[in-house]
Amino acid sequence: MTGSNHRRAATRLVLPIAAILLAAGCGASAGTVAPSTAPTQFVQDPTPVPSQDDAGGGDTGNPGASGAGGGPIGGDFGDRSKGSVQATVAGGYAGSIDLPFGAPAARFELDGDGTAYLPYTDPVQGTLFLTITGHELLVQYAGPDNVGLSNGATPCELKVDSLDASEAKGSFTCKGMFVVKGDVTGSADMTGTFEGHR
Repeated sequence: MTGSNHRRAATRLVLPIAAILLAAGCGASAGTVAPSTAPTQFVQDPTPVPSQDDAGGGDTGNPGASGAGGGPIGGDFGDRSKGSVQATVAGGYAGSIDLPFGAPAARFELDGDGTAYLPYTDPVQGTLFLTITGHELLVQYAGPDNVGLSNGATPCELKVDSLDASEAKGSFTCKGMFVVKGDVTGSADMTGTFEGHR
């Protein structure tokens, strides 16, 4: 598969699911406006992004934590019994990410050998998409407090332990990711592990 074919495959994987989650997430908050809480500079000390525990917790007590519109910033179909992702972010934004696997929206090798679309999602904690095409990885994250990260065209280091028609497991390191927090942009590094199965 050539580089442009990998990008087309990644686009075919990401766009339909992203559109569904965006429509679901915006439905509850359409027409509402929250006050801006954009920082004047990025957080330099690690600030944990709250994670939902296995007991079903996850209420951060912060009414603005679910995004600018106050509605959900992720899907409600994440299931830890099917897998999860844990990641650490450092640099222009610092924090930790721990999200359950969204198995109903996942795609394992449907677009060819070595391809997968892996959504990890929670309505309050956000959504992290991993799109694997061959040896390439696209990482996209939308989280609380209007934080967004993407590696875009910057390659990530990907180690796949297993990938077949029913599961994926591995680790990744992305350096120089594009980060947006409110109205401020910068770069950050992300290191994580992932697992997901049907």
